[in-house]
Amino acid sequence: MNKVTPPRPTAREELATITQDRIMEGLAVLLRAGSDEVTFDLVARQSGVPQRTLYRYFANKEALFAAFWRWVNKRIAVPALPASPEQVVEHIPELFSAFDRDEPLVRAMLHNPHGRAVRLAHAEARREKFSIALRDVTGTIPAEDVRHLLAAVTALCSASGWESMKDNWSLSGAEAAKAAQWAVQALIDDARRRSRGTETRQPATMEGDAR
Repeated sequence: MNKVTPPRPTAREELATITQDRIMEGLAVLLRAGSDEVTFDLVARQSGVPQRTLYRYFANKEALFAAFWRWVNKRIAVPALPASPEQVVEHIPELFSAFDRDEPLVRAMLHNPHGRAVRLAHAEARREKFSIALRDVTGTIPAEDVRHLLAAVTALCSASGWESMKDNWSLSGAEAAKAAQWAVQALIDDARRRSRGTETRQPATMEGDAR
């Protein structure tokens, strides 16, 4: 059986790819440098791509950052979202290693308003993926408790969790990954016990406990 060779990109398509990569690189430089407000003028000057060309590819900053989000994830090799409880735990070191590959850029995307907006736009899909991945351990747990479990796990398996552990506990990325794995495994084990009816204890709430 003959193997079908995919068609080679046209010269126009290759030029478009090169141009968009230059735009992404220019935006990355600005964000790593801590630019508070990213404008098309700044991106054009940093990338060497005229503003009129930027607008040909991206109608506004929302479209620019949406494309940039995909570019960054591919660039640092963010792993696919997990599909089972075991994968939820196992994927954390690879995920945190991806964040470590370009720490200044990942941190910039966490705190830039447009970067935050893009991340929130993907939040529902991310919640759904984790919900499916953990459905085998949630069983008969009350819906509110399932929601709390998913909230805790998604927070731990995120750039925000990675950043928080590094900043608040001076952990390396690898150490933060181990801490997140330990916590997520403990949550999953507790969910399994409760789902089987062997553990019904609710978390204690300390009055006046502020964190």
